[in-house]
Amino acid sequence: MGDFWFEGSEPFATFPILGAIGNVLSAPYVCSSALFSGNGSGGRYISNGKLLSRRPRGIDSKKRLWTNVLLALNVLAYVAQVASQGKLLLWGAKINSLIDRGQFWRLATSSLLHADLTHLAFNCFSLNSIGPMVEMLTGPRRFLAVYFSSALAGSLMSYRCSASPAVGASGAIFGLVGAHAVYMWRHRRFFGNSRESLEHIGRVVVLNMGMGLLSRGIDNWGHLGGLLGGVAMAWFLGPAWQYQYVAKDGRAVFKDRAPVLRLIKG
Repeated sequence: MGDFWFEGSEPFATFPILGAIGNVLSAPYVCSSALFSGNGSGGRYISNGKLLSRRPRGIDSKKRLWTNVLLALNVLAYVAQVASQGKLLLWGAKINSLIDRGQFWRLATSSLLHADLTHLAFNCFSLNSIGPMVEMLTGPRRFLAVYFSSALAGSLMSYRCSASPAVGASGAIFGLVGAHAVYMWRHRRFFGNSRESLEHIGRVVVLNMGMGLLSRGIDNWGHLGGLLGGVAMAWFLGPAWQYQYVAKDGRAVFKDRAPVLRLIKG
């Protein structure tokens, strides 16, 4: 990937920017899980102000550090579930009656727990597919903020609208998909296939939500809450790159105009 010069709150620095979302596939899964796959689509990316015809084969491990940490956290939580013989699951699941009694931690811990090994595998696969892309495009701090706020938003929506117990990271994953959609929409002028990517994301979300309506055991309210939470946080936190000028070395200069930065600066 080529580099752009970006101007932010700190001195100039170069950041790689991926030009298109990879293919996102969907499949139904019972137990509050959604499947997102990041298989290659032949998308294009930007270098020195031009869209190129090829895309990188992979993402540097340094640019997906926190995705790996989240994957490990989910796996370790499941190991702890097994070791505790289900006691951790009972302690941390979203159970409305217990939340009503003041056990508010369940709104956060439920997103780290999973119903069984298949549930964990599907959500880890989805996180591994969409996570590195969002982490690279938004940066680690924004990525983590979107992930955890989406998880909490999904739990809150499920608590308000669904009486059934729930666990799983799918709300957070839906939030990452929403954040990716916001990024593509905001920077659609820079990408040759942004409309196709946004339409594809829309089809994936609609298909997953539709399968949730037709299948028992899927917490669609949690998915919807996570998606809306991810969209809201991504819009507020950014990035929202705006073109400034072309530097002497021919590189385009952009500045981050995210609402949170404008709010901080007054």
